[in-house]
Amino acid sequence: MIIARLFYEFFKIGLLTYGGGLAMLPLLQEKAVQFAWLTEEQFADMIAISQSTPGPIAINMATFVGYDQAGVLGALFASIGVILPGFIIIFIVAKFLHHFNEKPIVKAVFIGLRAAVIGLILTAIVNVAMVSIVDVQAYKEKKELLSLVDAKSLILFAISLYAVLRYKKHPIYYIVTAGIIGIIIW
Repeated sequence: MIIARLFYEFFKIGLLTYGGGLAMLPLLQEKAVQFAWLTEEQFADMIAISQSTPGPIAINMATFVGYDQAGVLGALFASIGVILPGFIIIFIVAKFLHHFNEKPIVKAVFIGLRAAVIGLILTAIVNVAMVSIVDVQAYKEKKELLSLVDAKSLILFAISLYAVLRYKKHPIYYIVTAGIIGIIIW
């Protein structure tokens, strides 16, 4: 039964999200927490791991969750579930888009979809930041506003953001460097 649930839920994620892996993050997070596949913290860790390994984040996450929940068959069916809708949609679009791609309504649809994808990606950023930078537990214990933010995480985030924007190197450099810094300061 878990294999069917994994396939179905990851199929829905693949079907209902447009814009690739990062746009899928809010729905991936919702389902992972809803079905207790991952905690919020594990989800944030999984994003970091998925971003540092080859392949799309949704497939990496589907494979990990599927394997964790139901072994190799779970990984296989969750991965197929998340891939299949995109494959079907691309096949249909490729078949017919060249007939319609210059129509104003089709252009308008794609403009709207791009805007929605930005919103989904920003939602994912906020959700990961809430787990990675914001320390609600420390705030509850100390009742001090400054304790709401994990200063070390915020500084590492700011340095990473600056480096990415300034130097434009491959993401693996920043991921490895942040991991090493994390080992040193935590």
